[in-house]
Amino acid sequence: MYESVTVLGTYTPAPGGPFSALTPSMWPQDILAKYHQKEPSEQLEPQYDEFGFKVDTDDVVKPRSWLGTEGSPQREDPQQRLRWQAHLEFTHNHMVGDLTWELIDPVLQRSERLRSLVLGGIPHSMRPQLWMRLAGALQKKRTSEISYREIIKNSSNDDTSSAKQIEKDLLRTMPTNACFCSMTSVGVPRLRRVLKGLAWLYPDIGYCQGTGMVVSCLLLFLEEEDALWMMCALIEDLLPPSYFSSTLLGVQTDQRVLRQLIVQYLPALDRLLQEHDIELSLITLHWFLTSFASVVDIRLLLRIWDLLFYQGSLVLFQITLGMLKIKEEELVSSENSASIFNTLSDLPSQLRDGPAVLGEAMRLAGTLSQETLEAHRHKHLAYILNEQAQSVVVVLVVRRQSLRRKSTLSSLLFGEDEAEALKSKNIKQTEYVAALREAIARAAEHFHCLDPRHSSTELTPDYSMESHQRDHENFLVVSRNRRRRGKALLDFERHDDDELGFRKNDIITIISQKDEHCWVGELNGLRGWFPAKFVEILDERSKEYSLAGDDSVTEAVTDLARGTLCPALKAIFQHGLKKTSMLGGPCHPWLFIEEAATREVERDFNSVYSRLVLCKTYRYNSPSVYSQAVQSVNMSHDTAHAQMDVKFRSLACVGLNEQVLHLWLEVLCSSMAAVEKWYHPWSFLRSPGWVQIKCELRVLSKFAFSLSQDCELPDKKEKSTILKAEVMDVLVQHHLFSWDS
Repeated sequence: MYESVTVLGTYTPAPGGPFSALTPSMWPQDILAKYHQKEPSEQLEPQYDEFGFKVDTDDVVKPRSWLGTEGSPQREDPQQRLRWQAHLEFTHNHMVGDLTWELIDPVLQRSERLRSLVLGGIPHSMRPQLWMRLAGALQKKRTSEISYREIIKNSSNDDTSSAKQIEKDLLRTMPTNACFCSMTSVGVPRLRRVLKGLAWLYPDIGYCQGTGMVVSCLLLFLEEEDALWMMCALIEDLLPPSYFSSTLLGVQTDQRVLRQLIVQYLPALDRLLQEHDIELSLITLHWFLTSFASVVDIRLLLRIWDLLFYQGSLVLFQITLGMLKIKEEELVSSENSASIFNTLSDLPSQLRDGPAVLGEAMRLAGTLSQETLEAHRHKHLAYILNEQAQSVVVVLVVRRQSLRRKSTLSSLLFGEDEAEALKSKNIKQTEYVAALREAIARAAEHFHCLDPRHSSTELTPDYSMESHQRDHENFLVVSRNRRRRGKALLDFERHDDDELGFRKNDIITIISQKDEHCWVGELNGLRGWFPAKFVEILDERSKEYSLAGDDSVTEAVTDLARGTLCPALKAIFQHGLKKTSMLGGPCHPWLFIEEAATREVERDFNSVYSRLVLCKTYRYNSPSVYSQAVQSVNMSHDTAHAQMDVKFRSLACVGLNEQVLHLWLEVLCSSMAAVEKWYHPWSFLRSPGWVQIKCELRVLSKFAFSLSQDCELPDKKEKSTILKAEVMDVLVQHHLFSWDS
């Protein structure tokens, strides 16, 4: 039926014939030679399709009606190809002369027109080039600091556990394809090199069997170097983190999300699954893990991947929902659980019509957004992490008990074994950092929206070693050149030449202080002294004041700081905190914070026990500012009987005001005696991980917060009366005792 031709000693498949859809370097020359040498009436066994898959003899003689509307990928729609060419030429109309692939940008700009073209299908001959550009793989290839040759050289070690497992799976991955069916097949060494290269590039992932199926399918159409960079794009950009890790955390999360989306989009199917107690993830997890490569016909897979490389993992949900919708009526009419399970298992392989599947997927779930998907993922990831943490506890307890049982009395007196607390060592840290980043990003977005000066503020954390040195250098400069500002709390009339008069809410520049009660300030070109209690410090360190950060003007900033950022920060401080025994005292990060502050006071006993301690001139080249802040919070909050959670949030707000939250973390983690007393070795605060947290928090120092330290405390009805009495005392002292005497 098909004849191969010989070009310069290389056998070339006939158009539409066996192996004709493959990239030329994957053409199996030994099999093509047999096609070339056979007699016209002779039938070779086995027979192969255009993708190199073995086909039954019956399928060869039967018309391929099962191809649906797809047909052979070589039979490209001329109109669709012209549309693609016109789009590429239009978006690169600045080019002079004929447009070649080398002149087309490595990343194609997203647009509704481009999405429409992708939905319509990519011409097969253009797929290798367009896939690389849609997924961002070509950009990675061109900008990578390490070449493919170096990756292969570094990953050539066969002694690793990943390499041994890869070797076992090489012939299991695609046994019915001529390119991968034996150790001498053309695709096997390529598959080995790419998988070992990925295991070397991503040591935290190593080798996952799901990647083998994806890589082998990519190798049918791409050169091996391009296949590796496409996998990098999938791992880094298109799929969530931990999709191929040993825990499969990412793909497990997506199964929970899928189940929730079925409740929303396919309620009848949801009721059916609940009624028959069918765990859908047993079937669909492999669909997601291999991006459908292991379950759908290759022709349909090409259409799904066209969209996947353009739109990312959102497509996995849309396609799955579309497939389930197509078979929903058949599923609902099933008589028993076994029938439902079998129908679901066979579902992908029974669907051949690409346009029908994609069309149903877009009609049903085309409005599903990436933002909604990420919100679902965040929620279900937290559930899974919590469940896994509990299961780890059970395993550790059983293992510990099998070695040495502790008596009940011993547990009560001396607490639990330290090993039991390892439940969150590798699981919780990623979640906590992600929550902190999200909280910081929300705070930054708040300033971006309300204060145009922050529209270009850099939000990427600086993890370099030099950044820590710059922290201390900057504070030395600030401590020498600082000019604080305060907001007047009430009107103050000027009576003497050396006094400074102002109205309520005036912003006063504080120049110096006579003592802790009286300051010298400047307003509208006039200088003079005034009672310190008449003003509220706005920004101890910042040269700028922002309405976006003032909670007396913008209430939303309080929710961002105390309701979003502080809980994320507390979770980090809570991580690895040693639990006291039943006969011991309470366990809270604030107790550690207090002890660390006390140790700092013992080293530097210049603290002032006064409610006004925060108004004093802080020495930013010393940790004493942190100790003073803790004392101030304690004094104001103890009188109101505030809980430790409230104290923690208030201290964090002071740190935000002073733009030193990241440096306070460094002070805390440097107090090794207190850290070792309160935290397990694997906690954030005792591990190098605290440096990462410091770098994340440093971003917040770029914004001017002005948060009330006492906003969660009950209002004092007689506050104004007390304030007036205290003011009178200050005035009497001023006039009775000359500052010059």
